[in-house]
Amino acid sequence: MLSRFILSLLLVTVWMLLLQFFHPIVGVIIGLGLTVLWFWLNLYPDKWLLHYLQAREIIENDHPDAYRKASTQAHKFKIYQIKIYSYSGFFQRTFSLSAGNRLTFVVEKEILEKASPEEIEALFFSLALKANHGFAKQHTLALLMTSLVWLLPLSLSKRKRIRVNWFIQYFIAPIDTLLTRILMPHYKWNNFLKVLKSYQWENSRLEELSSKLSQPKLNLSISRYLSYRFFSANHSSSQQMILAIEGATHPFDFLGRVG
Repeated sequence: MLSRFILSLLLVTVWMLLLQFFHPIVGVIIGLGLTVLWFWLNLYPDKWLLHYLQAREIIENDHPDAYRKASTQAHKFKIYQIKIYSYSGFFQRTFSLSAGNRLTFVVEKEILEKASPEEIEALFFSLALKANHGFAKQHTLALLMTSLVWLLPLSLSKRKRIRVNWFIQYFIAPIDTLLTRILMPHYKWNNFLKVLKSYQWENSRLEELSSKLSQPKLNLSISRYLSYRFFSANHSSSQQMILAIEGATHPFDFLGRVG
């Protein structure tokens, strides 16, 4: 998979730089530590993303109806082990994170408050459908790359106690956009939405839900930059990371526009 190839290429490049510019023993020690981190990222990309989204696991007592509907929709595709998380975001996104034999549905908490029972049912159906057709694993790794691209700049901005500046806005953001379009190009989301459209009832309910959520369409790079600049101005680096992950191209950006 392309995402894993890029991660492997980064690891090899780092090893070469460490051995070139550090004492061999120091370079090997640092390289081994980064290799352990590389394996952790490959094994648990979903855990990494849940951490940066500051997501909280939903148990049945929290949202019994949503919990039951998520389980029911997953069972339609013979998916029997799922976890459901919610998080506080800016764009009311949903994610189907998949790694190994784990599947996690992540929903922005405002969606759970605004959506009707029918829309919740359709939403979890679409997340299960995404996993069933292999889109969830691809999207998880693509989002992992997004978080890695933003990790260092946001960490530096936090240490220097500065907000998002032109470097992050006009250098890091374009790199993120390029990687996103390589790893999850628009045609893949169009292909997924064509599959979803074959389920007319679920697709209609999902379009209704999308129309009531107040969020910009972020598939165009110019709107992504402007939205990021507007929303990130007065937030901490951890909140900016949530915004960066949400800013990655999402099927909601194309919903209702696929023929």
